[in-house]
Amino acid sequence: MKDRIKSAFKWFFDSFIWLGLILLIADLVSKLIIVANKETILSQGGVVLIPGFLRVNYLINNTLVFGISLGSDLANRISFCIVASLIVIGLIVFLALKFKKVGKYYRACLMMILAGAIGNLIDRIFYSPEFLYSPLLGEAKNGVVDWIDFYGIWKFNFNIADSAVVVAAFMLIIYMLVTDVRDYVKNKKENPQPVKEDNTKVLSKTEREKQQYLDQTQEHKDE
Repeated sequence: MKDRIKSAFKWFFDSFIWLGLILLIADLVSKLIIVANKETILSQGGVVLIPGFLRVNYLINNTLVFGISLGSDLANRISFCIVASLIVIGLIVFLALKFKKVGKYYRACLMMILAGAIGNLIDRIFYSPEFLYSPLLGEAKNGVVDWIDFYGIWKFNFNIADSAVVVAAFMLIIYMLVTDVRDYVKNKKENPQPVKEDNTKVLSKTEREKQQYLDQTQEHKDE
C-alpha cells in the first residue's frame, strides 16, 4: 500500500499536474478578486503598482488575442472556444500517449500551456463577469478578464493564463535552441572531421642542397 501511494505521488509530481493546478487556481482566483473590485479599479483608472510601468486594471477581452477580432462577439467567442478546446484535447492526448517518453522540462511547459488554455476557456464558456449592469462598463459582455497592465510599454492587458502560455512557449523555444546547439557541439566532438595527411617531407639543409644539385644536373642533361 505504501509503495502504491509513493508511486502515485511520484507520478503526480513528475507529471507536473500540480503546476498546472496551481496556475489554474491562481488565474481563476485572481480574476474573481479583480471582478469583485472592478468598480474601485475603474474609478481610479487602474491601481498603479510601479509608476509608468505596471498597474492593475480591469478589461473584458472579447476579442481573440492581442486585439484580433472577427467583428462579432459571438464569432470571437465560438472561435476561441474551438481553438482552446482543440489545444486542451490535443495536449491531454499527447501527454497520455507520450508520458514516459516526454522529458520533465517538456511536461512542465505543456502543463503551463494546458492551464492557460483551460483558464481562459472557462471564462469564455461558463463565466460572464458582467452579468449585472454597470454605469461604468455599459452593456454586459462575455469574455476573458484581463487585469495585468504594463501600461508604460505594452498596450494590451493580459492575465495569469496568458502569461503561463507565453512563458511556456518561450521556454520551449529556448530549450530547443540550446538542445540543438549542445547536440551540434557534442556531435562535432564525437565525430571530428578527418585531418588530411600532409605527405610533404621536411628536408634538412644538407638534403635541400643535394636536391638542388640533382635538379640542376637534370636541367643540364635536358639541355
